[in-house]
Amino acid sequence: MRIVPPASLAALLVVTALPAAAVAAPPEADRAAQAAAALQNPLVQDGVAQTLTTLAGIILDTRVGPIAALADPAAGVRPGDTLRDVAHRDDPQFERHLYEKTRRSVATVGVVAGGVTQQVAEIDRTADRLKIALAPLMAALAPHRDAEPAADY
Repeated sequence: MRIVPPASLAALLVVTALPAAAVAAPPEADRAAQAAAALQNPLVQDGVAQTLTTLAGIILDTRVGPIAALADPAAGVRPGDTLRDVAHRDDPQFERHLYEKTRRSVATVGVVAGGVTQQVAEIDRTADRLKIALAPLMAALAPHRDAEPAADY
């Protein structure tokens, strides 16, 4: 039986948790910047990593022994095994590694979110400058946009 690598599990849990957090947050523009800043805070990273590790622990307690007969014999899945048992055979420090990789993933999400937030603000400023620069042209074209198309072709 193949187990999802800890980094993939951590990324999956972070991606799963973020939409729920986004839905709960007010739609204010500053909210994204606040969330990005929070995700860059080591205390928040630790709290999120602890929470996701706890959630992963619940999943890891899933018994997989009943399908041992269906697993590849080389996987060594025994009748009483949980996902945690199988994961610990490959990595005795699995849970510590899961926490550490999850924390690093949260930190990376914080950095990415901060960069995206700053880039969106810069794109908004560029769009505003373009609107101002194009305003005279749009005003000059306005009478022609409303005119009826010529009937003779």
